[in-house]
Amino acid sequence: MRTWIREYVTSSDLLLTNLQLTHLNNPAQNWYSQAYAGYLEMMYAGAGSEVLYKPYGHSWAVGVDANYVKQRDWNDTMQLADYDVFTGHLTTYWQLPFIKGGLAKISAGQYLAGDKGVTLDLSRQFDSGIIAGAYVTKTNVSASDYGEGSFTKGFYISIPLDLMLVRPTTQTATVSWVPLTRDGGQMLGKRYSLYKLTEK
Repeated sequence: MRTWIREYVTSSDLLLTNLQLTHLNNPAQNWYSQAYAGYLEMMYAGAGSEVLYKPYGHSWAVGVDANYVKQRDWNDTMQLADYDVFTGHLTTYWQLPFIKGGLAKISAGQYLAGDKGVTLDLSRQFDSGIIAGAYVTKTNVSASDYGEGSFTKGFYISIPLDLMLVRPTTQTATVSWVPLTRDGGQMLGKRYSLYKLTEK
């Protein structure tokens, strides 16, 4: 779980965070899909897929993802630990008409600890391309079981590297702040999001 993050970061001077195969597709108008497998993030490996319906010219979209993942062993991240779980979410996206660049995202489903709940993510993209956002997650893990903080929450800033590099690029750097890292309410850190890939 996420409370072992220190073990992953300190176990080795060299860490392979991501190594995956991804297949992207546009099966029909306004429909997008992806399938992926491999080392999906620092703590988990597995396979999954995502489907997004995003009608052109509309301010909303709906997506669903499903994943089967196994925890990576922090002593040797090329190996897998005993823990495995199915995780996935139904997500709705809404471009807020009353806030320029505002986006509301609501995800409901099962998280990495097997808990079920909802995440609300609010963000705003400024004219510079910088995105600032915050999120809260509440699941069926009780406040006493979750521990200090009671529920998952955080803040993030995404900075387009095009602002700092001489050559054009679509890459971004994301800095996030989470006051307390607990096991409840944790999503898989997928490398690609269909909504972001289709924004342009």
